[in-house]
Amino acid sequence: MTTNAVRAAVSQRQQDSPDATVQRIVVQGRTLAMQLCVLVRTARIHDVGNVAFHGPLVNFIETVDQLYTAEGEFKLQAVGDYLYINQSRLKVDGSSYASYQYLIDEFRSRGLSGFSFTGKLTPPEVKKFVRLFLDVDCKASDPYEDFSTALTKLSVEHLVPMRTIVPQSGTINVEEARDSRKVAKRTFYRAIEATKTVMISARDHRPVDLRKAKRAVQSIVDLILNEEFSLLGLTAIKNHDEYTFQHCVNVSILSISLGQRLGLSKKMLGELGVAAILHDLGKATIPGWVLNKPGKLTAEEWKLMTDHPVQGVKMISKLRGLNDLALRAMVVAFEHHLNVDASGYPKIGDRLEMSLFSKIVAIVDCFDAMTAHRSYRKTPFTPYDALHHMLIVNREKFDPLLMKAFVNTVGMYPAGTAVLLDTNEIGVVVAHNAHDIFRPKVKIVADRDRKKVDGALVDLSHREEGSETYSVGIVSALSPEEYNVNIADVLG
Repeated sequence: MTTNAVRAAVSQRQQDSPDATVQRIVVQGRTLAMQLCVLVRTARIHDVGNVAFHGPLVNFIETVDQLYTAEGEFKLQAVGDYLYINQSRLKVDGSSYASYQYLIDEFRSRGLSGFSFTGKLTPPEVKKFVRLFLDVDCKASDPYEDFSTALTKLSVEHLVPMRTIVPQSGTINVEEARDSRKVAKRTFYRAIEATKTVMISARDHRPVDLRKAKRAVQSIVDLILNEEFSLLGLTAIKNHDEYTFQHCVNVSILSISLGQRLGLSKKMLGELGVAAILHDLGKATIPGWVLNKPGKLTAEEWKLMTDHPVQGVKMISKLRGLNDLALRAMVVAFEHHLNVDASGYPKIGDRLEMSLFSKIVAIVDCFDAMTAHRSYRKTPFTPYDALHHMLIVNREKFDPLLMKAFVNTVGMYPAGTAVLLDTNEIGVVVAHNAHDIFRPKVKIVADRDRKKVDGALVDLSHREEGSETYSVGIVSALSPEEYNVNIADVLG
């Protein structure tokens, strides 16, 4: 880094507000974690002297330089199932989950919690570090001690391994490891990673292994049967970069939830979940520039789009060992855009009675797609508006009884809906109440003066003691963008 760059970094740090400084560190910490993952994975394939290792090496050193220049000594460490840069947690999303989990697993296998960076790094120092990291005998009685001793002998001074974590403030909450939301997040992001593997393998004409997807779906079923509503809230967080994969997982989660309300057996819920994850498999054959085209599709492009149900059937038919599960998935892939009034696609000669699984997935697929940021839609529907649009404008397209059951599953104000309360505060719905679909659980995010707050979780079904009057009620649903509400920050 040049002298001018160093001065600029120091100047920026002096000008930053505390919140801006923390946010900048978190962004750089996320980059550092991803680059460390790439560095280690590359070294497993290529020797550190190979030209393929040079790019990841340079990127990693530059990021460490930037952090050290701005912060001085800093730490990258794992607490439970999360990574932290100093005392700030690195948020997990679909694009970072696999890298974070890889690092956490690698740390654990060596008895490490992470590393302290005590100075700027040189290429020889990093190369020594990576070689030693990969050479650690993870089955040794004390792999941490072996690794630490080896680093010292080779004069690797600025990457100091840490065995244990001593929080310097109350920012790190170790109790998160026991939080049910943590389990839900892990299940959610593992399912996205499994879906990504399946779709990319199918796209590249490589053998598709459904075992990961089946295990991910079974974890979803188990959580939903245990009434873990955190999963439903996570479906309201839309990651544009991972849209296709996350959409399939969202559809699986919401379909399983609807199936549970309908009384389907655990076995049937598992089959429904897998079919839902595979419903858009045919989209793997559509070029990205068509999927993400902001303008109107040409006739040829629309043909590609409407052909994805048929392509999905073909791809599922090539999976190893056709069985009842694969056949159900093929039916759902083919039928999920038909609509019960036969207004959808593919166009078929005779009217076809859609299967139960297809009707469920059709409802959920539409709901999740309407609430996502898409290239052809400037502003997505809020969950509240999407649900009401489906109930009124598109009511002929869906099975009315299943649509009613879906409303009872997600509530009239689905998770992720920003609402104005009669206290004049603003909240975000985090979970519905099964016993009262009009009165969900809400997290307060802004006070009466519209000042952002980390407010309480309020159950709107609560009544005042000894009275039939509810303590708090909803006045209206709001546009989160209009009121500067970040749904992902609340539900993530």
